[in-house]
Amino acid sequence: MWVSLGFVSFQPGELAKICLAIFFAGYLVRTRESLTSTGTRFLFMTWPRARELGPLLIIWLVSLGIIVLQRDLGTGLLIFGMFVAMLYVATGKTSWVLIGVVLAGTGAFLASRVLPYVNGRFANWLDAFNPEIVNRDGGSYQLVQGIFGLSHGGLFGTGLGQGRPYITPLSQSDYIVPSLGEELGLVGLFAILALYMVFASRGIRIGLAGQDDFGKLLATGFSFTIALQVFIMVGGVTRVIPLTGLTTPFLAAGGSSLVANWIIVAFLLRISDAVRSRPRVVIG
Repeated sequence: MWVSLGFVSFQPGELAKICLAIFFAGYLVRTRESLTSTGTRFLFMTWPRARELGPLLIIWLVSLGIIVLQRDLGTGLLIFGMFVAMLYVATGKTSWVLIGVVLAGTGAFLASRVLPYVNGRFANWLDAFNPEIVNRDGGSYQLVQGIFGLSHGGLFGTGLGQGRPYITPLSQSDYIVPSLGEELGLVGLFAILALYMVFASRGIRIGLAGQDDFGKLLATGFSFTIALQVFIMVGGVTRVIPLTGLTTPFLAAGGSSLVANWIIVAFLLRISDAVRSRPRVVIG
């Protein structure tokens, strides 16, 4: 399903991560005092009261609904992770992160037991090189081919245009990272990941430098969204975590993904400009 905005058609997941980041930032600005002022002290951390868990549980259920109804594991995980990260920035409580990790693990376990397509992704992840799983429909053939491509690239790669990424299906989109790893090698792939790290760290720095709470949360949320998306995709194709249906920001083919990520860049630049142009206090 696609959503048309007149000049471009968006996949719902790409449009949702932008709109929800703005909504989460506005919501947390209004409620951060109530979320931070109360709680129970236990195990060196302040834990929220049961009634304050409502928003987190609602987002968790919405994420599960996306996984069940839209069959989109990646978007559901991305939205929930983004809300937990922004909740941590707004409150400064580590307990929210721990609760979020427990809920995410519980949701993943339940989905793998109930939903056949999620169970298939977990089977592809846990037993990727099993010939039965490799050769079945929706099996781990792509994952195995991508890993072989990374292995063929070695440390310095085969050189641009000298690899064979076309052997792996969807090498231009879902498996763009193994394609680049084959031709650029481990060194080139680490350089690309370092650029993502610089992008995310600069975005977080923009948020921390801002005096506006809304802009601070929005910049942090957008930066974490890009970082989490990269981790989910790179972790999926390298068999660190189960593979999901997200795209690699700024690299994978897909017009809606590229436009959505450049919109995020535009927001970060606007927030950065507001930080730079604010009056400086001169102490005489």
